[in-house]
Amino acid sequence: MKKIITIAITVVGITTAQAQTVKFDFSGFANKKYAYILAKGDQKDTIAQGKLDATGKAVLALPKAQKNYKGMSKFALEDGTAIDLIVNNENFSVASTATVPAIENIKFTGSAENELLQATQPQKSETEKLGLIKDALQIYKKEDALYSVFEKEKQQLGVTYIAEQAAIAKSPLYAARVREMTNFLMAKGSNPDMTQEEVIKEFRPFIKDKLDFENLYTSGLWSPVIETWGQMQQYAVKDDAVLFEDTKTILSRIKNKAVYTAFTDKMVGMFAKAGKDYMVSDLGRYVAKSGMIEKPTNRVISAMNDLNVGATAPVLQTPTGKKIITKNTLLFFFESGCNNCENEIHQLLGNYQIVKDKGYEIISVAADLSKDAGDGHGHEFPWKDQLCDYKGFKGENFINYGIIGTPTFFTIDEKGKITGKYAALTETGILSNNFTLEKK
Repeated sequence: MKKIITIAITVVGITTAQAQTVKFDFSGFANKKYAYILAKGDQKDTIAQGKLDATGKAVLALPKAQKNYKGMSKFALEDGTAIDLIVNNENFSVASTATVPAIENIKFTGSAENELLQATQPQKSETEKLGLIKDALQIYKKEDALYSVFEKEKQQLGVTYIAEQAAIAKSPLYAARVREMTNFLMAKGSNPDMTQEEVIKEFRPFIKDKLDFENLYTSGLWSPVIETWGQMQQYAVKDDAVLFEDTKTILSRIKNKAVYTAFTDKMVGMFAKAGKDYMVSDLGRYVAKSGMIEKPTNRVISAMNDLNVGATAPVLQTPTGKKIITKNTLLFFFESGCNNCENEIHQLLGNYQIVKDKGYEIISVAADLSKDAGDGHGHEFPWKDQLCDYKGFKGENFINYGIIGTPTFFTIDEKGKITGKYAALTETGILSNNFTLEKK
């Protein structure tokens, strides 16, 4: 069980000369409870809980285990107020007399990181202003008096924009790296006049070759950045081979095992959601050889366990023990209520006699978590072997067969060798008039 440091007095933390210390002073929130949270991928790690004193003050010292943490943190008050702060080997103070503390009305002392983070707020306003001026220039004609006014303002803002982006690129601060991430999410290139195609062209090498994924892991922007990058690849680059090579390049740059595993998990999920099972398989094989996977999720385990044609079919776990496949078998993994699964179930039921006449025994394995999971989707299957351990995708059969998404079909011969893996019954070829089983 994760330990949470609970504080009821002013000073919090472990006494160590190396601990990063943050002093809070929110006079309008005396005696209010708070939590202090660090960002780690998609997870939020609460490292301290406590109460501000009678004057609204508290001092937090990062625990020894987090002393080298560099990234975003959140100071959350019980009324829902939350302040995002950067922690990066600085001892600093945070103060506000506002009834609603926010990055704009907070005073930082001793933190270049948070001062830069705070300075991005007016820059956002300038960017919005630049966008409005561009819109205005689309409305007015060049001969209109206001056109030249807007054009001049646009040029001035453009010069400022380019200078700010250049300064961010040169800055060694973590806050500058966060700014680059938000620029990516907002599709803001190095020049305000760049086209969408130019922005995409600029950001592809940024993500692939430059972005430090360990910084991203602690930024609070982990999923948004990765998912936006995936969408950019899917809808702009439109090349699975490029996406896969870029993924491998990124993985080769990640040195932290937890970050490597988390990124692998995101990509496995992205590939599976897009129906790109072959990319899940290829990625599983790639990372399995890396020695970098640490505490993998079930879907990463499944990807690494992916089975190729010719592999021996894993033994199935049944309520009465183990079942070794020794007959020509159509193995069907599904989840009740899943639309695609329901379509395949109807296909299978409607063509059951054909499948049977072609010499196949059917075994179904459900990802249901309860006996009621199929309510509204009840089916009476005519085949004997209907397996479900009510563990969903965490079930042993799902993991052993590397199932990331459903529906999934395997064809297996009488020697227990996998002869195919498919997403639909029609893809197996069994329903074809020309289909016949080969004699082994």
